[in-house]
Amino acid sequence: MSGIIKLLNDAVANQIAAGEVVQRPASAVKELLENSIDAGSKKIKLLIRDGGGSLIQVIDDGKGMNEIDARMCWERHATSKINTAQDLFTLNTYGFRGEALASIAAVAQVEMTTRQANNDVASFIRIEGSEVIEQTEIQAPLGTKITIKNLFFNIPARRNFLKSIPVETKHIYEEFYRQALANPSIEFVLYNNGQEIHHFPECSILQRISDIISPKEKNTFIEFEETTDIVKIRGFAGTPEISRKTRGEQYFFVNGRFIKSPYFNHAISNVYEGLIQKENFPTFVIYMNVDPSKVDVNVHPTKTEVKFEDEKYIYQIIKVSLKRALSEHFLPKESDISGAENFNEFLNNETINWSQFKTDNVSSSSDSKNYNPFGQSRPHRSEKQEWQKILGPIDSLNDDYPNQSEETLSFNPVNFENKKPQISEFFPLGNQYLATSIDGQLLLIHIKRALIHIHYSAFLDKIERQTCQSQQLLFPRTIELSANQMPMILEILDILKFIGFDLGHFGGNSLIVNGIPPQFSGLDEQKLIETLLNDYESTAGETKLKQNESIAWGMAQQYANQQIHSINYEEQLFILEELFSMNENQITRNGQPIMAKIGTDTLFDLFNKRKK
Repeated sequence: MSGIIKLLNDAVANQIAAGEVVQRPASAVKELLENSIDAGSKKIKLLIRDGGGSLIQVIDDGKGMNEIDARMCWERHATSKINTAQDLFTLNTYGFRGEALASIAAVAQVEMTTRQANNDVASFIRIEGSEVIEQTEIQAPLGTKITIKNLFFNIPARRNFLKSIPVETKHIYEEFYRQALANPSIEFVLYNNGQEIHHFPECSILQRISDIISPKEKNTFIEFEETTDIVKIRGFAGTPEISRKTRGEQYFFVNGRFIKSPYFNHAISNVYEGLIQKENFPTFVIYMNVDPSKVDVNVHPTKTEVKFEDEKYIYQIIKVSLKRALSEHFLPKESDISGAENFNEFLNNETINWSQFKTDNVSSSSDSKNYNPFGQSRPHRSEKQEWQKILGPIDSLNDDYPNQSEETLSFNPVNFENKKPQISEFFPLGNQYLATSIDGQLLLIHIKRALIHIHYSAFLDKIERQTCQSQQLLFPRTIELSANQMPMILEILDILKFIGFDLGHFGGNSLIVNGIPPQFSGLDEQKLIETLLNDYESTAGETKLKQNESIAWGMAQQYANQQIHSINYEEQLFILEELFSMNENQITRNGQPIMAKIGTDTLFDLFNKRKK
């Protein structure tokens, strides 16, 4: 009698594993770059074509492999990084799971050439869909070259799921930047479709950060360091001027490994509050060195999610050290913070209100107060550090703040019963709201959202009709964009013509600006285009319709930001008339209410509510 449970063959198992390890071309790039770094390379070249879909190639000058290892490295759970489970707590390499190369070989056509220093010849191997097609000896330089062709060639559904070439290219650039930032002592070169995009020679950390994040702007980072018995931190905080509309330029590294941590992100955002615009995100690069036995990187195959034994303490140390660094640049010199000569004096300064440094009500990755992923007791803290005095009791770090009043004013949806309301009179409430009376009920209009909604529809109509006038510049201007912005601008260049941009590719990362939409006459062309790209990046979809909507939305937001502070009576009347003439005028594209009605029932409740 045979059972129904069967052991999957290696090819099927590898394809299943590839679903987690190789999510897109950038995932394969990450694994190959990390292997090259682990091999002790001093120079690494990355070559891609068509967003990595048709070609990904990594060439390094590392220690290479012999003939046996060249075959074994493609087997599942084959690795040179660890031998026992205990090695997971002393990791000093990027790779250790032994899944990446096997997963890549299961969904691509792969070639590898590798040679060690003590071998006169190199080993060449070719694999397709986990099947070894060829293995032989050839002449090649020291190091390893791995070529991935036609990723997901045998999984059409996954290949069709990939986004556009510019979007996939951008993800590869981001992965390339992460590895380059983590390893400034290594020379990195990037080629896209045969053209050299980046060449980062060996340099200092600050120079590498400047080359990648702000090549046109110098002195834009504030450096800070802190060392405790828990973590050593070296951070580079961007000045408010280089804050961005997206989170793209925010980097945490733990023991050289890039990680994602919403919990630590909250600490950074909390410190920057009030220094940057509410809708912007700070730019930063933070390197943390933690005892490998106190951090678990074996959480997910991508290895970007990790768990810390001392997560709450690290949160506080990041927050306090960054606040001190920023205060020295942006607060008066006589402030309590900048007056402290060193970190311990700063922490022990009794004149500082320490309640401002309390951790807000944010869930960490380990919600339980007794959580310990390592099954070991928490080590005793040094009394010299006075952790309780610095951070407060551990149990209070996640306490809720006192609840705000639960009594809130609720607005009813507006219903015009399919007829255009008549505007008798209206008046502004500051520069944020307009108030008017419709059918005996008070109606409030959110001015900025109304502006965005109205002009979003207008810009979208121009894109779809492909008709718009351009305000020509008296003298054409050449602007420089970052390398990861160029694929996006080239993708939408034709669409931008329909809303009034007259742009041309001037070669490399340069654009020539001949004209801009008349609504933005007089604005800085570079800032206008960079902001548009940031908005597009944060909202771009996969279809052309969504792409058009994303561009129209970004243009409408910029126009509203420009006009909101200088709206006169005629423009206020225009907003109301245009809004009431639209079929859909209740909510914006992203679901925010534009108008709200306060009926007589609400007013009755307000004036007749007895004080408790």
